[in-house]
Amino acid sequence: MMKWHTESIDFAGEEGTLYGELLLPRGDGPFPGAVLCHGMGTDHRAMRPVAQRLVRKGVATLTFDFRGHGKSDGIADENISQDVIAALRFLCSHAKVNPKRVALVGHSFGAGAAILAAAKLKDLRALVSISGPGEVKGQSGEALAALYHNVIQLGSVVLEYPRCGALPGSGGLAGFIFRLWMRVRGYRLRINWQKALRIGQRLKSAALEQMGDFPKLFVHCEGDTVAPYEGALDTYERVEPPKELLLSEGGSHSRPLFPGRLRGEWVTWLVCALTQVKEGSEGLRGKTES
Repeated sequence: MMKWHTESIDFAGEEGTLYGELLLPRGDGPFPGAVLCHGMGTDHRAMRPVAQRLVRKGVATLTFDFRGHGKSDGIADENISQDVIAALRFLCSHAKVNPKRVALVGHSFGAGAAILAAAKLKDLRALVSISGPGEVKGQSGEALAALYHNVIQLGSVVLEYPRCGALPGSGGLAGFIFRLWMRVRGYRLRINWQKALRIGQRLKSAALEQMGDFPKLFVHCEGDTVAPYEGALDTYERVEPPKELLLSEGGSHSRPLFPGRLRGEWVTWLVCALTQVKEGSEGLRGKTES
């Protein structure tokens, strides 16, 4: 098993200091690298198991807290893709990282931010979007639809969670469990909901068709009720090849992050993309274009 070195780091973001964790393989490098972007209401620790999986395979990884999350400054809003770009620049500046072999990985809210950032970058080696946001015939998923409805009533205010209760749209038992989970994990979120949810509009208007010719992988579960896979297909169709779709039967919104075959498949795909090892598509279920 490959050993690695862990560093707690701070770096400059557009709206203040961002906190992160850098995992480096032992050795001189330079190593390929990946920035991992967490979902809303969590922080860098949600991506730590994946980061450890990647660093064991020789990939330097940077996990970080988005603005308004965890130990980072600021308030979560529609400009979080700037945090992704800042994190990528920090990773590329490290002496042990090869800046020509770097990738972005995002989950949920973080996937939307990673896609927006990737649309502005030309030197990426790969992009992995996991359980990313999207719309189905103009309607969001069940959880997102309830969230949008409640945000309209909140107005343009800044709220802090879990102190302010459950997140909008996650009422009842599910809301209680999520709030309890945030407290137990020590998660913190400061957010302007009206601004933050504009990220969906930014995805619609982004020139995704002009994204670079690096490989792109979209990972989703058919059982995802937070961000239905049909919505992610719209984003997938808009980006240019090379691209692949890994669609798993059943599952849930966070399932691709958990240990198992699905995570193993997309992690293997990413390592291959970063190291230029020739890969087969037999392990990927779904649509492939190149």
